[in-house]
Formats: sequence, C-alpha cells, structure tokens
Amino acid sequence: MHDHADVIVIGGGTTGASVAWHLVRTGLSVRLLEKGAIASGSSGASPGIVRQYYADPALSHLAAQGVQAYRDWSQHYPGECGYRQTGFLTGITQHQERSTKDNISLLREQGGAIQWLSPAEAQLLVPDLCTEGLAGLVYEPESGYCDPRLTAQSFALGAQKLGAVIENKRAARQIVCKGGRVQGVQTDSGFIACEYVVNAAGPWASALAGGCAAPLPIVATRQCVGIVAVKPVDDLPPMPGYSDRDSGFYLRPDDEDRYFIGSLLREDSELINPDAFDRSMSDQSVRHYRDRAVMRLRRLEGARPVGSRVSFFDDTPDGNPIVGADPRISGMLVAAGLCGHGFKFAPIFGQAIALWMERKTLLEGMAPFSMERFLR
Repeated sequence: MHDHADVIVIGGGTTGASVAWHLVRTGLSVRLLEKGAIASGSSGASPGIVRQYYADPALSHLAAQGVQAYRDWSQHYPGECGYRQTGFLTGITQHQERSTKDNISLLREQGGAIQWLSPAEAQLLVPDLCTEGLAGLVYEPESGYCDPRLTAQSFALGAQKLGAVIENKRAARQIVCKGGRVQGVQTDSGFIACEYVVNAAGPWASALAGGCAAPLPIVATRQCVGIVAVKPVDDLPPMPGYSDRDSGFYLRPDDEDRYFIGSLLREDSELINPDAFDRSMSDQSVRHYRDRAVMRLRRLEGARPVGSRVSFFDDTPDGNPIVGADPRISGMLVAAGLCGHGFKFAPIFGQAIALWMERKTLLEGMAPFSMERFLR
C-alpha cells in the first residue's frame, strides 16, 4: 500500500464517498479513510429523504439540484441509489406564506417541480390530512427518498473501480500541517502524506483539524427516528413525505404500512459524545413521535412501534453545512457540519469539491456555505 496520495478523504459517509468518486474522475490519486465501514455512521441511519423546499433559498437551490441528481441517478452516477418517488408536502403557516411563495417562484424559475397548494387542494392528495392552522402547503411531486447505505456504497465502489483506494477500518487520528500547509494524515496504522485533505468526518472533523490550529464550529447532537406500522386502509391514497415545522415532525412512507417519523423540535435534540451515546429509542418515545404526527395525519392513529434509527447530526451554529476550502490552511478542504442535510446534498457537495480542486473556483450557490463566514 502506497504511503502517499494526492488527496485523502476522511470519512466514508455518503458525502465522503461522493467526494472520492468525483475527485478520482479528475485524474487525482485519491484515498478514502473510514474508521468503520462505508455508511456505518449517520449516513446509514438516515431516512434518506430527498426534497427541495427549505425556508432558506440557498439550501433550496442546492436541494433542487439534489432531487434532480437522485431522480436521474443512472445517467450520471455508478451503481444504484434506491430512489423512490413518493412526492413531498411541507405545511406552511400564515406568517411563512409570503416568503414561501417567493421561494417557490425562484425554484420554478430554476426548473424545479414545485407548487403551492391550498389546504383544500392538499386534501385531494391526502384526504386524512388535518390542515388546521396551515395557510397552504408546498408540494414537490418528484421528491421522495433513497437508500443512503446503498448510495454511499455505490459511490465508494465506483471510485474504487476508477482507481481510488478505499480503506475501511483505518481511522484518521490527526491531520498534520506544517507552515500553514497540509502535510498528510496520521492514522491508527501510520502516516500518509498528501497535498490535500478533504475533512468529511462529521462530528469528528473539528478534533482532526485541531492539530493544525484550525478547529471547526461543529458539535454532535443525538437524533431519533421512530418507525411505526399501520393497518392499510383501502380508500386512502399513498402518503407522500411530509414536513411540518409548526407541528414539530417530519415523516416519510416506507412500505405500504410503515412510516418513518422524526422530530423537528429542539427539545428532542441533545449534545452528545459521538463515540459514546445512547443508541436506543423506547417504544414510548416512538409513540410520542407518532402522537405528534397523528394531529395532522389520522391514518397514523393506533400505529404501533416496530423499530427506530438513532444516530447523530454534525451541527454548526447557523444550521448550515461547511463545504469548501479552509482559508487558514493551504490544502485543507471541509465537507462537514452538514446539519442533517448531508444525504440530500451529497452528489452536489462532491461536485463542488472536485470543481474547486480543478479550477479553484466555487460551484454556483456554494458561497453561503464557506468556512469564511465563521472567520469574519
């Protein structure tokens, strides 16, 4: 095994694997280090929702590209992503209505399949939807969900076939710098020299960069998704994905009779040590999430807990990812602090890192996510 690479990517989640695949296609020698297995961290526990509407237009711009990437996966990327089109609805209250409609207009100008529905129009799609307190809903007919583990593995295997070295169970311990420039990465089994490091290590990213006096404002927060099963009702159409910040939950369908339900409330998120935290979710907690969702969707009444996924987000102070070059250290790039958005944007983040490496320029729409915003 060579002890040098042009680029070392740290982290084998969906974003790290995407970065590796995009970079090796530029002709660089690429080495991906993953301390566990591909998608063994938060990527593997993600519900894999793919949608484009956010209150922040900058996020919506990238998310719209993400929907297109997953929808047209086979035209551009290796392997499979397991994309399933279900549609997606987002409940909007009156105080959000004007800004939401402005955002919809921008997305439609960019070619996004997205529209505003009145409560009555939304109930034609979802007859058991309670719209009390909603001014309307955002509808995305082409959105849905994918299999994050399959997606990450497809990127990693695709990168490997093109010549990248994928090392599972090799942990990066520290990014080594000298004179303000990256020198390489110290691992649990030796040093690897390189010209560039892409730090896609999620909540471990800051500690890895600490030896270069370039800490990152990233913390880990515990996140739970409850899984419930319902008795199928013949006269109800299939449920699209749904998000409702005012009601504090999101969900996506799985099989005909299963739903994944997550929380949008800050009180359900707690700071953790990503190396040692409670990965269990009680049936009582799953029922609590279900009861919150029942206030909007009557089909979930009596749904029984059948499982859960417990993992973490790597969060930043402003709730937006950090992607691009770190101006403090030459050769240091970051794709971390993804705040739960990593899977949706993984193909775009990989493209952005590769473009910077080739041309030293930002992909359109990436400026709001640069590290520089935290250094001013």
